[in-house]
Amino acid sequence: MSTSEDGRARPDVPVMRFSSDAFALKDRFEAYRDLYAGGTEVIRLGAGFAAQFEARPLGELVIFERWLNNVAHERSAQRIRQDGFEHFVMQLNLSGVLVVETADGATTVKPGEIIILDTGRPYGNRCGNAHVLTFSVARYVVERAYLGGQDLHGRILGAERGALLADFMASLTRNARTLPADAVNGMVGIFSELLMITLRQDDGTASAEARGKLKLAQELIEEGLSRHDLDPAVIAAKAGISRSRLYEMFKTHGGVASYIRRRRVHRFRALLSQRRDMRSIAELAFACGFASESHASRTFREVFAMPPGQFRRRQGGPASLPTAMAVPGRDGFAPWVSSLNMRAQAVRS
Repeated sequence: MSTSEDGRARPDVPVMRFSSDAFALKDRFEAYRDLYAGGTEVIRLGAGFAAQFEARPLGELVIFERWLNNVAHERSAQRIRQDGFEHFVMQLNLSGVLVVETADGATTVKPGEIIILDTGRPYGNRCGNAHVLTFSVARYVVERAYLGGQDLHGRILGAERGALLADFMASLTRNARTLPADAVNGMVGIFSELLMITLRQDDGTASAEARGKLKLAQELIEEGLSRHDLDPAVIAAKAGISRSRLYEMFKTHGGVASYIRRRRVHRFRALLSQRRDMRSIAELAFACGFASESHASRTFREVFAMPPGQFRRRQGGPASLPTAMAVPGRDGFAPWVSSLNMRAQAVRS
């Protein structure tokens, strides 16, 4: 721990730096790909491959500044099943070519634009002479700013409406290493607030009243997931709207029942990933509102293509939660990113 000029405590923020130029030409791509072995497949797109980045953990964020050329990254359904990550990734394109592909197709993220990606869903990107800021963000930080976080995957925040957020991301990246220890939580809070403001500005497709009612209904669902009798009639009555209006609001979510099912199975996965939770699979299933362990297991298998017991074993089973982020060694920055997911789950418990 060091101190600033005014005597305030300053954290010794871990940092990881990588440059492909530090390796022999034949080893450059393999060295870069090895860093992503835990969560993303890396693909070389041409002979001009080059990669450089600097990464730092900052509370509930991991910040990357990257310069990339002729390289692609793919997060497949298989990777998702293996690591169980569910944090968000926000990529701000500062310059160059950044093309991102989701299930809805490919889109070009122009300089000044920010794209939001959910690591619990497949995506990929292609980079050409790109300078990109990437923020890996604990899920609850995003959902604190925008309750419908599960609907943000692939959403682009335009350069004009997202300018304040983009400026803050760039400033935080520049100043992260000199932040006093007692300022970190505040910076994450400001980030969350600016994200909320930006998303509200960008959310112009529905009236303020409709968005308010939808948010209320989503909050009621989150609060009531453990209830076995949670159904559209209960939600509509508590939200003060008719069932027909409730059905209409959730059309874009695949329907009310589908939305509840999806939220239950994702909460179930989050609890299974929490290594310090000593409850049995059956107890976790009931805590998420499933009628039985078999029902929960069947739903989990349908969504994540493996039984919940197997998924839990891959997370290492119940154990103690680390109190601090690990400094990367041979595993690169993977322990930092893993810590985001464990922290998010601890907040929910």
